[in-house]
Amino acid sequence: MYVGLPLLYILWMRRAALIRPWNIKTDENYTPILDVILPTYNEKEAILDKLQNLASLDYPRDLMQIIVVDSGSTDGTLQLERKFAEENSTLRMVVIEEEKRTGKASALNLGLSRCVGEVVVTTDAGDQWDSIVLRSLMRYLADPSVGAVAGVEQILNASQSSATRSEVAYRGLHDYIRLGESKIHSTLILHGGLTAYKRGVIDRFDDKHTGNDEAVAVDLVAKGLRCILIPEAKSRYNDYHNWGGKVSRKVTRAWALIYTLGRCIRLALKGKLKLPYSIFIPNLYLYLLNPLIGLFFYAFTILTILQYPVLLLPLVLLLILKPTRTYILAFVLHNAYLLLGIVDHLRGTKKHVVWKKVSEPNVNPEKHASLFVKSVVE
Repeated sequence: MYVGLPLLYILWMRRAALIRPWNIKTDENYTPILDVILPTYNEKEAILDKLQNLASLDYPRDLMQIIVVDSGSTDGTLQLERKFAEENSTLRMVVIEEEKRTGKASALNLGLSRCVGEVVVTTDAGDQWDSIVLRSLMRYLADPSVGAVAGVEQILNASQSSATRSEVAYRGLHDYIRLGESKIHSTLILHGGLTAYKRGVIDRFDDKHTGNDEAVAVDLVAKGLRCILIPEAKSRYNDYHNWGGKVSRKVTRAWALIYTLGRCIRLALKGKLKLPYSIFIPNLYLYLLNPLIGLFFYAFTILTILQYPVLLLPLVLLLILKPTRTYILAFVLHNAYLLLGIVDHLRGTKKHVVWKKVSEPNVNPEKHASLFVKSVVE
């Protein structure tokens, strides 16, 4: 139950991801007016590279507006943003100052109030996009049934530490799930660093509970729209290579995911969640039930090994192999983060609206660019 059922779902979604056709009418010529919202907070080291990346995208400048919302940065980020806007006057760019940091979703809502286009695209300061990424997203968003299109994340410092290697292993499997679900109907997990939404279907981002933009998928699915992941749209970033930052971010995301699934349950009970049960039920199992089953799994394993020590041998053999060890670590940690998120919910914790920013020393992405596992996007 703990390992086998999740593995079966991964294999099923992998098959769907690889061989199932898209039931979507794409349009290569669909180039709507769009707004890119970039929330920032103390991003001095990354902001100029990010703005230059946005300015170099293969999309008509007269059809794209960049809205930067700075949430009370204290390291000079705001000044760099304003200077870039002045020096690139041909770029349609708006810089908004939010005096008090109240969370990413709040900053996105402020940016949303200044949008003028038909499409809203969200991103983060640490993400770098391929030049054709907007055109890739738009061709799918042209279909009336699609409400949001997300890209995939690729980790630049993939081999830097056990923290980054385990994250790459996790995402290599996770992307198969999201892509398989997208081809069947919708995924409930979007990527805040690269997601495009039809502006007319978004009322606002949830700034009262999750403090993030990923929960929007539930609202769109409830409206009968599809939320999909496409493999050709890629966003690259440096992941946390120290465990302190990694755990903080993952537990925060787990809390938001569990809140989102709670909303799904409430909508399903009211008959308002227009999502196939073949996706809804496995998601409840993977992210809510399986972490709890894990407690019994580990207790049973420990008791069994104490009674039959010889069973420790195959476990040691599995852990000796680096690839196997990394996948095991990724699976165990994934469920541990979810369990901590569940505990937070049971305790009534509401501390995740404003994400804790964890600073780490600069890294050299090229030095750690070799991917540990082959991602579905390749």
